[in-house]
Parts: sequence; C-alpha cells; structure tokens
Amino acid sequence: MFSFIANLINAVRSALVVVPNTCFWAIFCCLSTFTPWSQRGVEFGGSCWGWINLRLNGVKIIHRGLENIDPHQTYMVIANHKSFLDIYAIFSCRALHCLFVAKRELTKIPFFGVALQRSGSIIIDRGNRKQAITRLKAQGKILRSRGTSIVLFAEGTRSPASIRLGKFKKGGFMLASQLDLPILPLTISNSGNLQPKGKIAIKPGTITMTFSPAIETPSLNEGTNPREMVEKINKVMEETRKAIDSHLMNS
Repeated sequence: MFSFIANLINAVRSALVVVPNTCFWAIFCCLSTFTPWSQRGVEFGGSCWGWINLRLNGVKIIHRGLENIDPHQTYMVIANHKSFLDIYAIFSCRALHCLFVAKRELTKIPFFGVALQRSGSIIIDRGNRKQAITRLKAQGKILRSRGTSIVLFAEGTRSPASIRLGKFKKGGFMLASQLDLPILPLTISNSGNLQPKGKIAIKPGTITMTFSPAIETPSLNEGTNPREMVEKINKVMEETRKAIDSHLMNS
C-alpha cells in the first residue's frame, strides 16, 4: 500500500513538471518559427524543455565522449531508446544541434505535436513505408542543408529496460548513406530504470549519455550493405553499454 501511494505521488509530481513545462516551451518554439531566428529559437526552446524536465524531476546527466562531436559536422545520430527521458536528455545536450525522426502519433499530443511539426522534425507514418521513406529523404536533405543533425532511435520504439538493446532497424543507416552523413553512435544508460516504458512517474537518478567516435558511411552506390552497418553500430553500442555497467559496478 505504501509503495502504491509513493508511486502515485511521484507520478503526480512528474506530471506537474512535464505537462506545463511542455506546453510553455512548445508555444515558445511555435512562435519562434515565425521569426528570423526560427532555428535558434527551436534549439534554445528544446534545450530548456529537456533540461527542466530532467532537473525538476531529480535526474542528472553525465556526458561522455563529447570530444567525438565536431560542432561543424552534421550527423546521423543513432541512439538506443528505453524511455521518454532519452528525448529530454538529447534535447538538453547543447553540444548537439539536432531534430528527431518522430512517429506521426506524437503529433496528436496537444501543443507538443504542433511544435514538433513546426520545428522541421521528420514526421513519418510507420504504417505507410513508401511514404515514410520519401519523407525521410526529402526532409533529411533540408536538415542537412541547415547543418542540423538527425536523431533516429535504432530500435524504432522504446524497448523494456530488461532488454539490453532491441533489434535495430536498417532505415536510418540507409538514410545516412543516401545523405552522405557520418553516423554518431549514442548509447543512453539507465533511462529505462528511471522511467520505464508505459510509466508516468520519473524516479530521481543519473543518466549517462556516451557518444562514440563517428563512423563514415559509404555511399549506397559503393555497394553498402545496410545489415553490416547495423551490426557494426550495434556492436559499438553493446560494448559501450558493457563498459558503463562495469564502471558503475566498480565505482
């Protein structure tokens, strides 16, 4: 009974932080798109939104491998995905100027959905593969021309915290080759334990974001095998995750 009440209180507290904060910064980002400072406004609003959602819920971020990020380079950021906290954490990282590949269902969220569309994020319909591929290519070229990195969750959706790494989809790797973007592997640790899939409550704790060295993607015309790229990035992220787990156990 005590555990139930504690979880309920934590869920209410989390909602009281996330909901108004999301509404405020979503409106800010939408309004900024009507100004000459549209891109900077969206970047600033997204960063503040993510940072506040984390900090007011007692979540700290440890960044590792920031030296692997070239501020003058545009990347295809491939990350694992366990929790909504992953999105907050990525937006809060000022070392990256990025937007997401997001599923169409997210545009139905009040305020947030409009901001997502206005920001220039790549919105795809996972039920229409042909349309999704066309949208990825077209919007991806626009973001690349602006110097904005693209974030794509390799597993396609959140996976349970009990699963180390879900099955990677190859769409993001093919897009990286088509847009001639290097892949920046991002391994996010512990977010699934602080806010598991399907839960509202956010537990205080620490998330580690580790950026591995970027990997160049050969052109599709050079006979790139997407599956080989998938396996290569999966191996990098799995080794990174093991190294973090080992460090935490020994600290």
